[in-house]
Amino acid sequence: DHDDHDDHDDHDDHDDHDHSGADPHFFADPVQMVRVVEGLTDFLIANVSDLDAGLLRTNSDGYVDRLKKLDVEIQGLFEAIPRSDRTLVTNHQVFSYFAKQYDFAVVGTVIPTSSTTDSVNAKDLAELVQVIKREKVKAIFADVSGSDSLVEALAAEVGDIQVVDLYSESLGEADSEAASYIDMVRTNSKLIVEALSDHDDHDDHDDHDH
Repeated sequence: DHDDHDDHDDHDDHDDHDHSGADPHFFADPVQMVRVVEGLTDFLIANVSDLDAGLLRTNSDGYVDRLKKLDVEIQGLFEAIPRSDRTLVTNHQVFSYFAKQYDFAVVGTVIPTSSTTDSVNAKDLAELVQVIKREKVKAIFADVSGSDSLVEALAAEVGDIQVVDLYSESLGEADSEAASYIDMVRTNSKLIVEALSDHDDHDDHDDHDH
């Protein structure tokens, strides 16, 4: 168990750009989902009659174990990313819980809220371009579920930057690499590592194929 993750070092260089207070997407963090599964199991056992509590508890414990192993796996993956490069720019506020758990800084979002439908003005985008250049951000993370003209316009304005699609809003198709919650988190983590680690020159800035 990794409940001590909250003790991670603060990103002093990025604190002015913290968006965590407005992000309800707790499910992006598998450690939060451990608490969800345990709480839901307790609730069901206490409130649903004719339930096989033993079987439910066994299945729940098994899934919690898988989530904890996933957490350890992700921590290992992210060791490939230098601390100075652990910066995220996303299409909207969806990775704040994830960032806090794994010691990233969300330095900017294209849409400065947790909604994908809110409007963005030219001044906001111009300021985000400056943040991206100042922080030497390597990638903008969008969502695989649909093309985002704002993200593409931002990337074009910045120039030398990747646009990487993550499964941030939904699971993938049944035959995809994000067909389950655990597969989704693992796939997102691998894509983040591929985009931000130093083992690559990242000469190709096209979207990742899924």
